[in-house]
Amino acid sequence: MTNCMVADIVLKNGVVYTADEQDQIHQAVAIKDNTILFTGSDKEVQNFISNKTQIIDLGGKMVLPGLIDSHIHPPGLSLSELYEVQLFNINSIEGYVEAVKKFIAEHPDVKMVYGRGWSWGILAGEELIKGPRKEYLDAVTSEIPIVLRAHDGHTLWVNSKALEINGITSETEVPQGGVIETDQSNGELWGTLKEWAMWLIALPEYSLDQYITAMTAFQKKMHRFGITSILCMASVPFDVIFKACDEMQKAKQLQLRVRGAMTVNTRENLLSQLMHIKELRRQYQTPLLQVITAKFFTDGVIEGCTSYLLEPYSIKAGRGENYYGDFLWEMENLKNAFYTVNQCGMQIHVHSTGDGSTRKVLDALEYANNKMAAGDYRNTITHLQLVDQKDILRFKELNVVASVQPYWQFKGPKWWYNVDYQFMGERANLEFPLGTFFREGITVASSSDYPATAVPNPFLAMDVGVTRNIDNGALHGVEDITDMDDERYLLNKGERATVEQMIKSFTINGAYTLFMEHEIGSIKVGKIADLVVIDQNLFVVNPIDIDKTKILMTFFDGKLVYKVD
Repeated sequence: MTNCMVADIVLKNGVVYTADEQDQIHQAVAIKDNTILFTGSDKEVQNFISNKTQIIDLGGKMVLPGLIDSHIHPPGLSLSELYEVQLFNINSIEGYVEAVKKFIAEHPDVKMVYGRGWSWGILAGEELIKGPRKEYLDAVTSEIPIVLRAHDGHTLWVNSKALEINGITSETEVPQGGVIETDQSNGELWGTLKEWAMWLIALPEYSLDQYITAMTAFQKKMHRFGITSILCMASVPFDVIFKACDEMQKAKQLQLRVRGAMTVNTRENLLSQLMHIKELRRQYQTPLLQVITAKFFTDGVIEGCTSYLLEPYSIKAGRGENYYGDFLWEMENLKNAFYTVNQCGMQIHVHSTGDGSTRKVLDALEYANNKMAAGDYRNTITHLQLVDQKDILRFKELNVVASVQPYWQFKGPKWWYNVDYQFMGERANLEFPLGTFFREGITVASSSDYPATAVPNPFLAMDVGVTRNIDNGALHGVEDITDMDDERYLLNKGERATVEQMIKSFTINGAYTLFMEHEIGSIKVGKIADLVVIDQNLFVVNPIDIDKTKILMTFFDGKLVYKVD
């Protein structure tokens, strides 16, 4: 046996799902350095074992390719968990107020309270339309600003002090694509700012060292969920995430494959924004860290009544008759922007939740596609809450990736009936056409949009994708289901996906979206050894138990980076 044929690590006696074109399942996989040396039977793998080989007996456990989250916002909640007030899993205004009071009591020298996680689903009446009133927070303190971001990231709830120090009054000009809510009875500020109006509020600033600390915690969390690669949606301040990753890389501490996306908006000069992205592309060109994508927002979110729809919102949305929401770009500008981005050799990634928005985005992508010479851009539309059936077929025609977040694709308690159904009526039953995308042969890449999804565990998403039902009742404050056809939380079971489809959406399809399908995403000889070991065979368990999957080991670049205690 030659040294080049001796494995460093062998995983055997398992269920190794390759996620390759043939959906092969093997017993064993061998790793040499950072590369997959062999896949096959336990008998055959003996040819790659010497007395120097580490042998791991899986005892029937399952092996998958390292998982890929293709739309995520690092460092997720890691900054918030370290320095801010936490509102997730609190289900009342009173609970939010108490959390803020407790945070101030524990941080008496704090100059600003910032937090995230309040939910539209607990609101009612006018507050369901506009958001919580500032008076709740004014009662906590009038001395320091309080700024609380909704769990979806698209609305800020603030107190009067935050409005005052940021110079916001009822006369403030509302930015294009933004909303500053007011009380119609007296014209006073309500206390919420939506979409682009949020940037009128100064957010907390953190040092590079604090970001590195947060990114280190974020990376550990990804490994605990079996995630080894991400498409990073850089948030404000945009550059610092890449700087933090680069510092980790220089210290040989970066153990994620990071591909980056930078936002392009309609308010600033397009060419100057693209020049900035191109500079980041030049600056970060390592196997682990690259900037490859320009991200666009073309509408907002249903709960904020800022998604752009083909048919008007329900009158219960509180926006009057014939209100369709807002499309954030002039079409000619969007067409030219898409063409310019692809011409620069960059991928386009578009936030679009409404069916009206998605149609216009496809129109603009078709324009760019027709004007460009043949190329491989893998342009992507993400979220896709409502999509007209006729437009789904265009994804395949234009080679557009459908980036989905299956975590959300069931009737959420205290949410679906209170928000989606109220605002859209029967259309809410047609949300998130997951199964249709797969059936039409469209590349579907799954992701979390963390921290919009508070727990970015891919196996929760796989569970929902297969069942279209609630994943883990306890996470949502209700009892768990015992039947995947339980009607209480079931959302259009005709849109169910298969287990194979859901795994591939987090593996090889994600790798394709990142332009890395030849390196990662499936377990094949010669590919990089990013692997995850889980405690159950997803092909034989009851689909409602996929959410109970435990990650036992995560391998990155051929090295064990996580092992369950």
